[in-house]
Amino acid sequence: MARKMTGQERDDAEALRGVLVQELGPADRGYAPGIASALVRLPDGRATAKDVERILGKYKVSANALKKMMRAGVLVPCADEDGAYDVCVPAPAETDAGESGAEVSDASSDDAGALAAQADDPAPGAAGDASGSREDGAPDAAPSDGPAEGEAEGDAGEAACAADAPAPDAPDAGAEPASPIAAQADAAAGEKDASVQPEAEGEADAAPSPEPADGARSGRAARRGGARRREASRRDLKKVPYVRRGNESDAQARQRIVALDPRFWMNGWLLSHPGAFTMYERELTAINDVLTDGMLPGDITRRQLAYQMGGDEKFFEYGSDGFRLLRAMGMEDVVRHRPMPKPDLVYHAPRRRKHMRVLVTENLDPYLDVHDLMYEDGRTQILGERVHAVVLGGGTPVLEHNRLSLLLDTLGADSVEVLYWGDIDRAGVDLMMKLRAELGEKYKFSSFSPAYGLMVRRAMERFPDPTDNESTGQANIDVPDMSLVCEGMSAEEADYARAVVESCGLIPQEILTKRDL
Repeated sequence: MARKMTGQERDDAEALRGVLVQELGPADRGYAPGIASALVRLPDGRATAKDVERILGKYKVSANALKKMMRAGVLVPCADEDGAYDVCVPAPAETDAGESGAEVSDASSDDAGALAAQADDPAPGAAGDASGSREDGAPDAAPSDGPAEGEAEGDAGEAACAADAPAPDAPDAGAEPASPIAAQADAAAGEKDASVQPEAEGEADAAPSPEPADGARSGRAARRGGARRREASRRDLKKVPYVRRGNESDAQARQRIVALDPRFWMNGWLLSHPGAFTMYERELTAINDVLTDGMLPGDITRRQLAYQMGGDEKFFEYGSDGFRLLRAMGMEDVVRHRPMPKPDLVYHAPRRRKHMRVLVTENLDPYLDVHDLMYEDGRTQILGERVHAVVLGGGTPVLEHNRLSLLLDTLGADSVEVLYWGDIDRAGVDLMMKLRAELGEKYKFSSFSPAYGLMVRRAMERFPDPTDNESTGQANIDVPDMSLVCEGMSAEEADYARAVVESCGLIPQEILTKRDL
């Protein structure tokens, strides 16, 4: 049994999962959480060739999955060990931007002074004012640890980049040497007028840029994204500190928190983390307004609900700050939404009903036959049994990642009964028993006995001796419990079915056609 992950390992696994979901192909994305969990559990953050083979082989991902993980920077080849990789957890955007801004801003004053000295212009004073204004703004940003600090650091990095750029020639530098520096310094302090800032940024872009690539990248990304996008990307709930008493701004935030619906703060988490309210005040206020009015819809999807409440359709996505925020406040069940079915599970349900009987078929051909009868002919009875929906199980995939249970939840029925129909062989019967165990007591489960009985009768007509049926070579699978398959059969039919399975034989679903149903 795998050991329980620490809090840091859970955070790392969540970060890795987000990258893997983006990089892996559609067939492999469902395995991203398992792969991420296995990687963060490796000792010393290093994956040997055997580790990689074991992890990827366990989930049977596609052949190019390893290349995509290396391209994403999740696995970096080790220089000192052949076939080994270092596991790299992606850092949040805020941390990267803040560090790059801090590294470059240390040299901004000196570089600005050197450039001004060449031009015989009193630019050091302007540079000093810029650094002074940054220092004055630092205490305001420090208590909240929020977007303002990261934004100031990022713009300071742009100022340093502009200061490092060499002047085209001495006469131009002498004529107007400090205007780009002054414009960028004023932008870092938030005091530059909007009409002047684009011109200053244009001058900084036009100058040659021999500075380090990281600083240039962060500066260009900040200019392209715009102020609102920079602020949104730097919000990180993980960095909100626990505050026991706090200062005056924390007290004011708590006053606004108490004015919300009590369900937001009754467990105490939001009151002890007022920075979370300051960071997501717009979204929390929108949710509060909907809860207060009693107009929270339950028939729209999670993304539709998030967009209506705050304008960010991914705010409630699993692993996002919105999801973690609701879970921390104990409100994840309060915000209702219509669950979405798994896109990799094929099914057909003509209409929603209070009580539904869902037929799950192991193979494609019977699924298509039942689908056509329901869709084209409007049939609600298959072999005399009422059926309201049909699902293609596809064999073992129906057991993975709780697929079927999640799909049944999306049907919106008060009660669901599952009818299973598969091949009569060791693997098929074993699959049915495992599916029943996985669903547990949540759904009523039974075999589609009319189909199993008809399959046995067709086989008995064709092969009177049960050992003459097609052989499967499934001797490595133990003989499963045949009680579900034999329900409703006569003693002769039940003995025939057991003999087929015990001899590793097979009666396929395809023995029946659409005409038989």
